[in-house]
Amino acid sequence: MNSSHLLHCFHRTSGGASGGRKAQLRLLSSKINVKKTLVDSDKPPNSQAFVNTRLTPGEFDPLSDIYGKPRNPLYRPRWRNKAQIISAEDYAARPKVSFEEQFDSMHDAMVVLSWLDEEKRQDVYQMYLELTVQQDREFKTTSHEYLMRVIGEKFNLSPLRVAAIVQNCHDEEQAAKAGKMVNDKMAKYIDAKIKEHIDNAYMAYGEVNPNQFVEIPTGSAGIGSASREVVKVEDLYNVDELTKQAALREEGEAQLLIDTKIYIEDVDTGKIDSKANADCFKLMDNVHNEFQQVKEILNRKQDDGLESPLPSNRVVEGEDGSENESERRPRWKYVAQIINVREQKKVGKKSRRGAKLKRHQQKENTLVDDGQELRLATVEEVAQTSWRSESNEDELLYRGVKAAWLDRKLKGEKYVWGRVPAEVRMKSSRQEEEKEESVEEQNDEQQGDAGKNDANANGETTVTKDEK
Repeated sequence: MNSSHLLHCFHRTSGGASGGRKAQLRLLSSKINVKKTLVDSDKPPNSQAFVNTRLTPGEFDPLSDIYGKPRNPLYRPRWRNKAQIISAEDYAARPKVSFEEQFDSMHDAMVVLSWLDEEKRQDVYQMYLELTVQQDREFKTTSHEYLMRVIGEKFNLSPLRVAAIVQNCHDEEQAAKAGKMVNDKMAKYIDAKIKEHIDNAYMAYGEVNPNQFVEIPTGSAGIGSASREVVKVEDLYNVDELTKQAALREEGEAQLLIDTKIYIEDVDTGKIDSKANADCFKLMDNVHNEFQQVKEILNRKQDDGLESPLPSNRVVEGEDGSENESERRPRWKYVAQIINVREQKKVGKKSRRGAKLKRHQQKENTLVDDGQELRLATVEEVAQTSWRSESNEDELLYRGVKAAWLDRKLKGEKYVWGRVPAEVRMKSSRQEEEKEESVEEQNDEQQGDAGKNDANANGETTVTKDEK
C-alpha cells in the first residue's frame, strides 16, 4: 500500500559552449522581448480567480516534440537536491577510458539514492485535502489539475506522481471504510529497511546521505540545456553570452506558458452537452417533428410484453432454483456520430477524424437515443465512445478521487472523499468480521452435513455387504 519508489537519479547535463539547438542559435543575436515577458509577481496574471500561486518553470517533456504535444514546462521539477555529486561539466569531461569497471563512489558516478516514505506521502495527501476545501470555500470552484501542480512544486515532485499519491491514499481510505484494513505495519517495515539500505550504501562510500526524495531529471529537456546537434558559429559571436541570453529567453517563454495556462475546472461532465454542428440539430428537429407519427407507429407497445427486449439470459433463477420468466427490460439506447462528408471536403480533410481542424473547431457530433428521445450526448458519454478525443494523462490518474469529490460536493454524499473517521472504520471492520464469521460457520455446517452424509453412505454399504 506504499507508492514509494527507489530511484537511481542522474543530474541533468548542462549546455556546452560549442553546441545548442538550431532554433536557439539562429536567434541568439536577438534580445529578449521585454513587452512579451511578464512582470515579476507572486500572483500570476491568470483569468481564473482560483489561480493564486505563481508556479516556476521546471523541465519540459522530452517526447512532446516527437508526438506533437504542447510543451509542458512543469513536466518535471527543477533539480533541488542536497546530494554532493560531481558537476555535470566534470562528469562530461571525465576520461572515456579507464582501467576500472565501475566508479569509485556515488559522487563520481553522479548517482543519488532516494526513497519516498509513508510520512511524506501522507503529508502530500493532507495538503491536497486542505487546499481542495480551501479553494472551494473561497472561490466556489476547484481544479484538480491546478492543485496537483501546486503540491508538486511544494514537495518538488512531478504532477503525475502527486496525482498517483493522492489517488492511492484515497483508495486506502475507501478500503478502510469498507472494512478492509490497510497493513500500516508492513509499510513502516519496508520504509525502515529501504532507508537502512540507503544509509549503508552511503556509509560504505563514506558519503553523506541527502535524505531527500528526487525525481529523475529529463536530461536534455531542461531549460538552457543543449542538444546533440552541432552547428557552425562564426568567431564574431560571443557564444557564451548568446547562449546565456537564449536560456533567459527560453525561461521567459516557459513562464509565459505557465501564467497563461487555462486549467481544467472540476465539473460534472454528465450534465454538459457535447459540441455539435447544424446538421445534428436539424436531424433532431426532424425526428421530433416530421417523424413523430412514424415513431409512434413503430414504437413498442408497453402493454404487450412480446414487443420488449428480453434480458441477455431470458430467464431469472428463483431462490429455490426454479427458472421463472423475467421482466423485459426497457428499450435499449444507442449512440451515433454524424459525419458530413461534403463538409469534410470543403475544409480539406483527408480523414474522418478531423485531423486538420484545430482543437477548438472540432465537434463531436454525437447523438444518443435513450429510448425516450433523441438528444445530444453529454461530455461524459462521448468520453466512452471510440471516437473520443485524446485523454488527459493527469485526469486519468486522479479520475477516481475527482469523481468522489464531486459526489461529496454536488450530491452531499458522506465519507466518499477525504479521511474516513475512526468510528466508521471500526464499524465497517466489525461488520466485515461478522460477515466472515457467518461465512465460516456456514462452511463448517456444510462440511459437517457432508461428513454425515458420507458416513451414512458408508454405513449402508457395509450393511449390504454383510447381508451378502
